[in-house]
Amino acid sequence: MTTIFWCEDSLDGILTGIYDAWDSRLGHNNVRLKTEEQDSLELFCEYRQVKTDGVKAEKVLRTIRKRLGEEAFEAVCYAAACTDSGRADAIYRMVVLGLHMKNGSQVVNCLQNPDVSLVMRLRTKAWHEAHRYMGFVRFEELANGVLYSVIEPAYAVLPLLAPHFADRFQQENWVIHDKKRGVMAVHPKGSLWMLTDARDLNGDYLELRSGREKEFQELWKSFCKSIAIEERTNPRCQQGLLPLRFRHCMTEFQGKR
Repeated sequence: MTTIFWCEDSLDGILTGIYDAWDSRLGHNNVRLKTEEQDSLELFCEYRQVKTDGVKAEKVLRTIRKRLGEEAFEAVCYAAACTDSGRADAIYRMVVLGLHMKNGSQVVNCLQNPDVSLVMRLRTKAWHEAHRYMGFVRFEELANGVLYSVIEPAYAVLPLLAPHFADRFQQENWVIHDKKRGVMAVHPKGSLWMLTDARDLNGDYLELRSGREKEFQELWKSFCKSIAIEERTNPRCQQGLLPLRFRHCMTEFQGKR
């Protein structure tokens, strides 16, 4: 009988599932991983609920980084951010394959393996999403001086974005709010960033802007307008580089139809 480990739909949840599946000693062919958003149950399978454990997840990440290398480590983190229903089990199979290879770092090149191939494809999708948001994120200054930004990414890339902005805005208090998933990346000035639940946050407080925020927004819009060349306007080409789904969170497009 196949045992299915039912994981939380997050990186830590999937990594904990990998730890528990390996530790179960049931045999890799007798276990599978699924995430919680998959609500359909299968016949003749035993289900085990996986309780997300940060310590277990950290152990698995350290093992991946040490035995499979930096590229595999990055691929696992990015692939876990996607929404594909088969990603949890594919990541597990890729880790198992890599740990049984003489040179685990070569596992990322085993693209003939369907699980490795899926992980690497998902890694590319999530990387493109995160890379775009590194340029598309727009901050607004709240009344208390905190820089606040709203995003609604297709994938759960907030943990992949936060280190980028933590490196560049080390001396700023900033928040990036993923409204689609109800989480925030919070960075206190001169400290480390952290993820926190935003579902119980007071939304009215986030509507309070600093006195000069409106002025700076108008200056930014004027700058974007002044550098545009009207005769070379090409909406179709622009949408290829900056899809419409990003624009509602960008200052320069607010107020436009």
